[in-house]
Amino acid sequence: MNCMNGRGTCTAAVFDLDGTLIDSMQIWREVDEEFFARRGMPVPASYQEEIAHLGFTESARYTVRRYLPRESVPAVLEEWRAQVAEKYAAADAGKYFKTGALGYVRALHAAGVKLGVATASAPELFLPVLGAGGIAELFSAFATVDEAGAHKGCPDVFLLTAEKLGVPPSECVAFEDNLTALRAAKSAGMFAVGVFDEASRALEPQIRREADLYILNFSEMKGSRLFGGI
Repeated sequence: MNCMNGRGTCTAAVFDLDGTLIDSMQIWREVDEEFFARRGMPVPASYQEEIAHLGFTESARYTVRRYLPRESVPAVLEEWRAQVAEKYAAADAGKYFKTGALGYVRALHAAGVKLGVATASAPELFLPVLGAGGIAELFSAFATVDEAGAHKGCPDVFLLTAEKLGVPPSECVAFEDNLTALRAAKSAGMFAVGVFDEASRALEPQIRREADLYILNFSEMKGSRLFGGI
């Protein structure tokens, strides 16, 4: 039973990064286009959907296994890191945050809500962009799927984040744009908020059905009962 089912106030918020806090799909589309173009290939159909719930390393393994069997996973990872790091670390990377996201994170922190990030991204990517938004120091826990040892279709990364926060999963609210990850957050015992993202538009009806709450942007969270009206 989570904090809202138990009619209590939740004490921690666990945020996904890509597609949830930041509108990062344009970055990844550019990276994919550049990456495959260098190999004389178009981006495979539904490629982004295929890897959306995978971690950085697992995505590279999948890409090599499925599309580039003559290449090595370490080389692909190195190339991706160079491409993405440049974009995420740009001085103006704060522009990628979704409507209301920065203000909401700051309001939760000011109210004493514990904040964590559960992501399939890598620290060298998510820390610079959180820094560009001026909120990196507001989070007290970061957990990645690589660290958890399981992709985001499993509850492991959510459970690890709660452990790092020192809060039971039942007191956490998880914010997710991805259906597979949303299900995993619920299976971890968290109250799951679905966040609209253009990349997940085709699955929006299903995400709405399975989420405990669904929002189009973080401005809708103002006054929410989840954290006592913050």
